[in-house]
Amino acid sequence: MTMSPDDDVFLGALPAYQLGTLPPGYRMGRRRRRNRFRDNAMQWASPYRPGVQATDGMLLPMSFPPFSFVAATGLNPITQVSNPQTPFRGQRISAQVIRNGTTALATAPILNQLLVGQKPVILTQPGPALETFSQQAYDTNLILPPTYPGMTYQATVSLAAALTTTDTLLAFVSIIGTGVI
Repeated sequence: MTMSPDDDVFLGALPAYQLGTLPPGYRMGRRRRRNRFRDNAMQWASPYRPGVQATDGMLLPMSFPPFSFVAATGLNPITQVSNPQTPFRGQRISAQVIRNGTTALATAPILNQLLVGQKPVILTQPGPALETFSQQAYDTNLILPPTYPGMTYQATVSLAAALTTTDTLLAFVSIIGTGVI
């Protein structure tokens, strides 16, 4: 079926190639062969040569110092900083919360802020509950901006309700991502 350009007016201005014809600029015929020399050259490239992308990236963990809450902390947020020593791009936040006492069981730690370099990742205030990123959580992957040595990750955690007496809450936060060693 071929269509004339005038048919666009009657069909809601849809391009002809959406109706089953060939897209503009499409050529029939034999496909071009790939450049075999380029493919072989890539196999011989060493990751240690200047200007060649390193191929030794792997999944690595990065952790923050523990967030430790006691009665004296109240509702004040705790901020911890982590500085990866290699190029790193976080992909998944993982958190584990250890509670001791009745008021610790009744409160929830909240991830108020997560900065990657100067870029904010948590865009609402208050942020999500920290246990959203528990180890058993499903589909909580993020794509964080890449960092280089010297750029820091900064996380701020607070409690929804203050602790009393001798109750404690300990939160461990880590980020798993791709890094180059």
